[in-house]
Amino acid sequence: MNIQKKLLYMAGAALLLGTTSLFAADKSAVSIMNNAYQYLEAMDKYAFSAVVSGETRADKTYKQNVSAKVSRPNMLRVDSSGEIKNRTIYLDDGEFTMIDHNHNFYGQLTTPKSIDAALDFLFSKFDIKSPISSLFYSDMSNRVKFKRSKYFGTMDVAGIECDYIALKTKRREIHLWIATGDKPLIKTYSVLDIGSQGSSRTNTTIKWINNPDITESDFNFKAPKGASQISILRSK
Repeated sequence: MNIQKKLLYMAGAALLLGTTSLFAADKSAVSIMNNAYQYLEAMDKYAFSAVVSGETRADKTYKQNVSAKVSRPNMLRVDSSGEIKNRTIYLDDGEFTMIDHNHNFYGQLTTPKSIDAALDFLFSKFDIKSPISSLFYSDMSNRVKFKRSKYFGTMDVAGIECDYIALKTKRREIHLWIATGDKPLIKTYSVLDIGSQGSSRTNTTIKWINNPDITESDFNFKAPKGASQISILRSK
């Protein structure tokens, strides 16, 4: 059994066994999670690539390859390609741009300048979502609210020793594997949506880039030849 299947099997088993005793309050899980987010929040610039896969409520599967660059407090770029979409989004000091590379059209909006405020604005006003958005906020350790938690111990994830924890909210279970040691980066996580409309799962595996080459030009959008600008409509 490869590592990805092993992790998903464990997360699935935890879902089936999701009783009060499994998710009893555990300070170790809370401290591990907070430590991971606070470590990321302290970084001014960072980059990573990720593979995002999942199962929808209609039993359809998908896979996306994602790369991201962050320059706090106000610049973000996310490139996503795969079975669902082929897009790039830019946040550049209060200007949001999303371009669809398959259709060669793009839309732009004025947003708050900081990454945090811009994401809040986009998520609340428009039908724009990101399964990896928690890795971009500078205050995620203060945002995460959950009812129960559990620390499962350590396990090997692609040669890296990781703490395995799980958190439960009213509608979701979140399973995280976080590197131990002085660089507590999240290596992989699985989100299980257990809402009333059925269940769905999103799995994310992350590769952090050491000493990434990040420049301001990475976040400056330039429309490619022949691209058409369109409006971005607010969700109802």
